[in-house]
Amino acid sequence: MFDWLDQLLAIAMDAVNQGNAAAMVTLFFIVALTEIGIPFPFILDSVLFFTSYSAGPISMQVMIVFLMVFLGRQCGAAILYWLTRLLGSALINWIGKRFPKVPSNLERLEKNISSHAIMAVTIPRLTGLLTLVSIAAGAIRLRYYYFLLGVALSSFIFDGALIVLGYITRQGFDYLGFTPTAWQVIVALVVIIALVWVITHVLIRRMSR
Repeated sequence: MFDWLDQLLAIAMDAVNQGNAAAMVTLFFIVALTEIGIPFPFILDSVLFFTSYSAGPISMQVMIVFLMVFLGRQCGAAILYWLTRLLGSALINWIGKRFPKVPSNLERLEKNISSHAIMAVTIPRLTGLLTLVSIAAGAIRLRYYYFLLGVALSSFIFDGALIVLGYITRQGFDYLGFTPTAWQVIVALVVIIALVWVITHVLIRRMSR
């Protein structure tokens, strides 16, 4: 099983590292759909992490991947923002019927966003509330300029952190003289993301107090 996973990851990363057009377009749509609320667990994280791990943080491959991810985030978030802004309460009521907790979460996000603008868009997105933030920003008709900057800032922070972590992990393995298989690197990635998630939530809770 692990040998099969190693081969699959090798093929995927070769396509990404070589700037394969189909791979880049696929990555763009995966990111855009993730922003809209269709999850693709660990795909985006793995691509950013592995690209930096294999090519280094300052490379053409990383720049292309980061650009496609950045554009995908902006596109997906913009679609949801403008849909909510145009449809207003009709869309929120439709979502609320299927996800009862969404309206109450939206009310809390709307209060924060209306008072803190850019950072209020950025910080909740770093905790994974991509879809809710876009809906809340559209519902209160937040200036698109502020929303765009919040999405951009969260992308630079989160995606940039994954790129840095990929490089640091590679340097750590090289220093230890250890050459891991792809699945071992994935395990390390999952552990790192879990730690980052916990630390981020703790920091945000302290800031909110």
